[in-house]
Amino acid sequence: SRIKSETLMATAADARNDVVTTAAVLAATILAHLTGIDRIDGLMGVGVAMFILWSGVGLVRDTISPLLGAAPDPELIDYIEKKALSYPGVLGIHDLMVHDYGPGSKLVSFHIELSADSDVMKSHDLIDSIERDFQVHDHLLVTIHFDPVVTDDPHINELRKFLKEQLAEIAPEADIHDLRIVPGPTHTNVIFDCAVPADWLAAKDHRANK
Repeated sequence: SRIKSETLMATAADARNDVVTTAAVLAATILAHLTGIDRIDGLMGVGVAMFILWSGVGLVRDTISPLLGAAPDPELIDYIEKKALSYPGVLGIHDLMVHDYGPGSKLVSFHIELSADSDVMKSHDLIDSIERDFQVHDHLLVTIHFDPVVTDDPHINELRKFLKEQLAEIAPEADIHDLRIVPGPTHTNVIFDCAVPADWLAAKDHRANK
């Protein structure tokens, strides 16, 4: 399988550049001999230099981008979400972040939703098991935050369903989490977080304001 090692890719690019340089020198020598045009060698040298420069810039960009905050691989995000949700008792995950510092140095954090009625010690043990599983099998250093979710309150469940239905009409790609209801003497505050695609904010999509 492909491991996408930047070191191996740089080595491969260096070997490719050696082949291109050698081939260009041979081609320039043969063409100059056949045509008698001496400037072919110089022009070929300029072309090879530009090619090597372009290759070097690409390698530097690919190496620095993760350190500057490049978006993680969508396949990795999908894998982490599916694996976390595969554990019994996990109701959902959100606020997933991946920090890539090179091969074998990926730091991952996310919030995991478990029933508020679950035993605290058992929930903590489950989270430890998930973190250890990612580290041993996927070489990912994962930190998980536990978010309790009330599942047996009909009022909250009805409100959550209503909010999701309203949100689906505006933007099916968005989702809500961390729903809380704070009752007061004159009114009740409904508090929740809404996750929207990142490109909405970059493009100032009007749906983000709704």
